[in-house]
Amino acid sequence: MRTDAAEVLDSAISVLAKDRAASMQVIAARAGISRATLVRLFPTRKLLVQAMAEKILDDCDRVLSQAETEAETEATPMERVLGALVAEYTPFAQLWNLVYVDPDVSGVPEASTRAKAIFIQTVKLMERGQETGLLRGDMPATWLASTFCGLAETAWELTLEGHMGARQAPNFINAILLHGARAR
Repeated sequence: MRTDAAEVLDSAISVLAKDRAASMQVIAARAGISRATLVRLFPTRKLLVQAMAEKILDDCDRVLSQAETEAETEATPMERVLGALVAEYTPFAQLWNLVYVDPDVSGVPEASTRAKAIFIQTVKLMERGQETGLLRGDMPATWLASTFCGLAETAWELTLEGHMGARQAPNFINAILLHGARAR
């Protein structure tokens, strides 16, 4: 039986992405634990959702910090920096799928502030991509950052539903972000 809080959060995030109304009983069952164990880890659904949001925000911060560190190294091409960001797309998908829409999270000022800061950092990475000529300069960087997050959310949902493989998702995101949907 799994009782590690991080594993339970990963399962709960996937459950709530598919069913926002899932009860603690349903979340526990799909996580492979008893409801009592879930309640021991997270006494209320609101606390569970807030812990999920904190994990998602922490994961986004980690991925962005790694990408920014690589971007600051002149020897690292921006294509590799963007590729590393896209390879770790899941937290950004979860950010858009859960953090921005769940009332137990969106009403928490700290979570909202952190989510805005993450988006601003993502915009800055897109601006760097534009400065190097990797990304189109005729579109606002906010559009590119929003496009990345929207593509990430779509890829994650399709992966959860079994419509695409987890290894395909970064390639598809990268292809659309860099080349659009136009036939070659």
